[in-house]
Amino acid sequence: MSVAEIISSVKTNPFIKLSKEELDIFLACSTIVKEVDTCLSDYIRILKYNDDIFIQEVSDKNEILLRKMNSLEEAEQFFKERMDFYDRKWDGCGCKINYYE
Repeated sequence: MSVAEIISSVKTNPFIKLSKEELDIFLACSTIVKEVDTCLSDYIRILKYNDDIFIQEVSDKNEILLRKMNSLEEAEQFFKERMDFYDRKWDGCGCKINYYE
């Protein structure tokens, strides 16, 4: 899939699945606004392509997902909710991960 096909598809679906090659193509054309290694499910990223904002993450089934967000604020909130979810997965083991070091 080309970048134009990726953009078209993600604008008409809640999210799309990308291959590793498609992700590499999209990352090469995008600006990474925020990126964190979740230590559980690869990286989660806020990406900007032209004036559009996207979230890219990896599902628990190891699928690379891309979703279009309506604004940077919406993406930041989604990102925070995901990071809170990953943080809760460490509860009970005594571990505390600092994702921002």
